[in-house]
Formats: sequence, structure tokens, C-alpha cells
Amino acid sequence: MSERQRRWYFLLLFLFPAACFHAPEVSPESKGVSYIFEADEKLIFRALSQILKDRGFGGSRIDSDKGRLETDYLLQGEWRTKAVATVKKIGRKEREVTVSIITEQKDSGPSGWKAKKLMGQEQYEAFFRELEMQIYREWDKGK
Repeated sequence: MSERQRRWYFLLLFLFPAACFHAPEVSPESKGVSYIFEADEKLIFRALSQILKDRGFGGSRIDSDKGRLETDYLLQGEWRTKAVATVKKIGRKEREVTVSIITEQKDSGPSGWKAKKLMGQEQYEAFFRELEMQIYREWDKGK
């Protein structure tokens, strides 16, 4: 699948269906959704970076000390979207991964952007299923 096809896939699967609904205001740093994985932090960050890169976000900035990954904004017309993820150790093998997809629409307000909540629970669940598969692929590369 080409890079262009992946971007359209992302738009069709995640953003366009959500655009049909009324988008309530949210804070720019929304809480996000969490899921627990049995994997090393480095492996999770590699998998997250790859998925987000495949979706057109480009490179990810990873702060290992804070357990945080953040992308630049992906601009598309009047919209911009970025991803923020945290990875927190909760057990010997378990890590809690929290992902927040922040979407903003151009606005005449002071910041020039207004946060909108487009991704719901179902879209985050699909994202975590994809992350789980990517973790396995990254794990397999290391063997």
C-alpha cells in the first residue's frame, strides 16, 4: 500500500465518519484512551512511531525519561491533527499506553485553532488493535 493510500485510509476510517457528528469542544490536551500491553517501552515506542509515520504524521519525538511520544501537527486544509502518547510501567511486564489524537479546526479565536473531538472509543480501539499487531511485528524484527 502506498503512502498516499495509507493517508486516505486514515481519513476515511477515522476522520470522515466522525465529521458527520456534532463535535463538542474539548481541551487541547484531552485525556486520551488507555490500554495495557505486555511489552517493553522501547518496543511500544517503535511500534507507535511506525504506525503514526504510516499515517502521515512524519517523525515522532520521544522523551524516554517522561515516557512520552508526540508528533508534529498533520495539516489538512482547515484541520490539523497531532498524536500524543504516554507509556507507563504498571507491572513487571505490563505497560499502560495512553493515546490522545488531538484534532483542531481553524478558528477566528485568539489561538487561531479550536479543539474538536473526532475520535471516539471505537476508533481508539481500532488504533490499539493495530498497535498490538505492530508491536508483534517490531518484536519479530528484533529476533
